[in-house]
Amino acid sequence: MPSAPVPRNEQERLASLQSYHILDTATEKDFDELAELASAICDTPVALISFVDKDRQWFKARKGVDISETDRALSFCAHAINKPNEILEVEDARRDKRFADNDLVTGDTNLVFYAGVPLVDNAGYPLGSLCVIDREKKQLNDMQRSALKVLANQVMDKLTLRKKILELQESKNRNSRLNKLLMTKEQEAMQIIKNTPMAMALHVGLDMTIRFANDMMLKAWDKDELVFHMPFAKALPELAALDFPSTMRQVYRTGIRYEQTEAHMSYEHQGEIKQFYYNYAFTPLKDENGQVWGILNTAFDMTAVVRNRLAAESAEEQLRLAVQSADLGTWYINASTREFIASPKLKELFGYSANEPMGYEAAIAQIPDEHRDRIAHAVEDTLNHGTAYDVEYPIVGYRDKKLRWVRATGNLFKSGGDTAAAHFSGTIADITERREDEQRKNDFIGMVSHELKTPLTSISGYTQLQLARTIKADDKAGQELAIKSKRQVDRMQALITGFLDVARLTEGKIRLNKKEFDMATLFDISAHELLAVHTTHKLIFHKVEAISIHADQEKIEQVLVNFINNAVKYSQSGSEINVDCIAQDNHITVSVTDQGFGVSPKDQKHIFERFYRVDNAKTNQISGFGIGLYVCKEIVERHGGQTGVESEIGQGSRFWFTLPLGL
Repeated sequence: MPSAPVPRNEQERLASLQSYHILDTATEKDFDELAELASAICDTPVALISFVDKDRQWFKARKGVDISETDRALSFCAHAINKPNEILEVEDARRDKRFADNDLVTGDTNLVFYAGVPLVDNAGYPLGSLCVIDREKKQLNDMQRSALKVLANQVMDKLTLRKKILELQESKNRNSRLNKLLMTKEQEAMQIIKNTPMAMALHVGLDMTIRFANDMMLKAWDKDELVFHMPFAKALPELAALDFPSTMRQVYRTGIRYEQTEAHMSYEHQGEIKQFYYNYAFTPLKDENGQVWGILNTAFDMTAVVRNRLAAESAEEQLRLAVQSADLGTWYINASTREFIASPKLKELFGYSANEPMGYEAAIAQIPDEHRDRIAHAVEDTLNHGTAYDVEYPIVGYRDKKLRWVRATGNLFKSGGDTAAAHFSGTIADITERREDEQRKNDFIGMVSHELKTPLTSISGYTQLQLARTIKADDKAGQELAIKSKRQVDRMQALITGFLDVARLTEGKIRLNKKEFDMATLFDISAHELLAVHTTHKLIFHKVEAISIHADQEKIEQVLVNFINNAVKYSQSGSEINVDCIAQDNHITVSVTDQGFGVSPKDQKHIFERFYRVDNAKTNQISGFGIGLYVCKEIVERHGGQTGVESEIGQGSRFWFTLPLGL
């Protein structure tokens, strides 16, 4: 069985077929009736409206068969489309060498007779055929052939009309396609108008009599169907006062389409004067002689769109003024392309002039080495994971070399969930003055701490000497007083050490001694020391797999010990404290979970801030100055990690910190 030749313009033909969006659609009455009519006229049990796709033929309408498609290699219609201007008529396929061994001929289908008229579009591309089939040898007469051609033209008319309707629905602003569609029949035009989602009305005559309007237009007019067959001015006096009739009469006389975009109008609607914005058009409808017989009025209510845009513009202007008055810099980073846009104020903070180009790499370069990795990691974390961005860091001006401290806050914004359109933007403020105030406080704290440390060391020595003497003398009362004194001295030393740590952190004097070490080893060391100290609680160190990390082991141990000590302080004796370390993706998470008092949502927001203390009846009896967690947070962030807490009052807390792997 020889295959049908492929038309030389096959790719263009297939593209034209696809443009009709007809393949694999549901059955439609108009096409089914044409197939029925073809079957009746040609006196055949089978009639098909067939479209020849790349590897198949698909039936839009089928009379007398159940299948919806066949392989193109079996298709008679694939032969028919090679001669677009002729009917392919096969009287007896059993004796035709092209089809004699075709499965449709030799199989259960038992196809013997075939006649098909190619369905040719306006560009001359044959899309398929209207064909009739019989299981007996047959020959059409001239009347049947002529009728079949007429029906094929009707199929193409219906197909073209259907395509125009789809195009109208897909593009509300392309009413010109609708005009071509409406030129065929007034009845078809009104059917299209009724079903379209756009407000539409049909006017005829110089008085613009309303022949028809769909529900969308009637709603816009605040009228019902009683206005049909009434002149425009009489039916809609409130709109006639806006001079619409004269505009439509001009379109009627000139035959030139008139349209407006986001036109503002004010008229009575539902008993009160309201403001509207519309995209509307008056399109002349012409007969075959080019004479205007009516006007198609199309309108799309843009009121909500315009009001939203105006509100957004107003909000943007207010935000711009607020940012300007607050002396804030702003930035924008495209999440996909990493395009970086900086405001003039931001450039000024980084030591650039307002008109001078400054890219992302140039901005990052102005951050001192000891802070740069932390900020770059925070930026990438926001861009990749949507993490809220709130950081403080110093910068050295590019040209003026001036040291400034800034606070930057921002978020990742997505448009309708579209990741490709996401952007990271925010504001940046100069906090140099505040940081200088804090520096003065830290200087004072450091000075006082240093001044207290020397006499306190002496007192500690005296206390230990006194304790030794009371033990030797077996002075129980003196021994108890010496122990209490030593406990208070130790407490004071711990507080002074904390103050000094804060001062060193702020001054940048705490240096990280990073090296490779195993977290499992760190856990073993901490467990050995802390299990001996904290005997009042069930301290559980969960097994840690070998995880190599590049960090300051002493500082990380300090953070872990602080978390565990806090868990002991703020939970009941005998309760469990679980310590975990888990590797996830590109970081590790270390957590300490207790069954203690819990932390309120309000306190969770501030608990890692310097000198912050939870103020309630249970914690007021526990000593501390709110230094430890602040120091922990600073140490972790200097490693490029994060700290956090999850807690419910009365249910315990989970304090955690993360450290990046592979640094």
